[in-house]
Amino acid sequence: MGTKPFRVFLAGVVILFSVFPARLLSSESQEKWDRLRLLSHEERQKQLLMKAREEGSVVVYSTIETSVMQRLKLGFEQQYPGIKMTVWRRPGDETANRFMTEARAGRFAADVISPGMTHGYALLRTGLIGRYGSPERTVYPDAHKDKEGYWTTISFKVAVLGFNTRLVSQGPRKYEDFLDRRWRGNFAIDMDSGRTVMAMLKMWGEEKTEQFLQTLIKNEVVVRKGHTLITQLLCAGEFQAAVELYASRVAEMKRKGCPIELVYPSPWAPTGSSFIMLAGRAPHPYAAALLTDYLLSKSGQKILVDMGEFAGHPGIKSQYADLDLEGKRVGVLTLSPEDTDALGKKYLQLRERYLMGFAR
Repeated sequence: MGTKPFRVFLAGVVILFSVFPARLLSSESQEKWDRLRLLSHEERQKQLLMKAREEGSVVVYSTIETSVMQRLKLGFEQQYPGIKMTVWRRPGDETANRFMTEARAGRFAADVISPGMTHGYALLRTGLIGRYGSPERTVYPDAHKDKEGYWTTISFKVAVLGFNTRLVSQGPRKYEDFLDRRWRGNFAIDMDSGRTVMAMLKMWGEEKTEQFLQTLIKNEVVVRKGHTLITQLLCAGEFQAAVELYASRVAEMKRKGCPIELVYPSPWAPTGSSFIMLAGRAPHPYAAALLTDYLLSKSGQKILVDMGEFAGHPGIKSQYADLDLEGKRVGVLTLSPEDTDALGKKYLQLRERYLMGFAR
């Protein structure tokens, strides 16, 4: 995510908010979702399925990896034959900008949106997002949903430390360990370490976070772009350790024989979520609601876990023992849409100042 595109996105939010006030949500789609809440469970399911099949399709704008979305599409269409799921997948800036540009032109094509970690709350402010109380979300913890029904976490990534077990016997345990000269020039960080830096901003404040990044640069941290790439290079021994890796990817590489170990940083490991939202003017409101129910259900969540994601649903656990957050008593710091909205601008400033200029 580049700084300039994100600034363009934020500017677009301001313009769009002036064009589409919060009253936008008084739409036919919203009225249909509200009426579903008045029905008994049996009648609700009957009406929802019948109306969704009449609509026949649902359109998703998403930032989630293509391979994952294709598996979800297959699962949904198998469970609900006759309803076609169309996916438009791009990075966060492009997804949010397309959605808003279409709305500004009076075109409402998307039904369901998964805007990524850094754009959810900004979209909420535009008044373009609908409110839907899926019955599936009742079991989700408060950290993974809002009270009103505008967003719910469908999956999340946990940022961890990692080290090559062939090169070092003892890895870092907390972020401050990387300030030690023993790691000088032998550790890496991703240029887009938003989860870690925003978590630091939230817990440490701006001054300590900036001092930390300054010292990382002085300690000759290797800045690269791409969490998967850094994990692969760490496996190959290009450096000894890394500051921000995705726990699920490390566990997967470890299972394949990579000499790598993950460490949940003490006292908290940052998590950033993929959210699901409904477009306030969804052209297929019933199919949108049905898909949302499916993605939040155990069936949809199991697909996400099978693809290496952490599920938002508390009843679906990872296939890897290393990813048993509850069993390992991992302290996590969950970044909400409100957090990323409040901290995003400062993060981009620090990213541009300390990471982008040193990337290889």
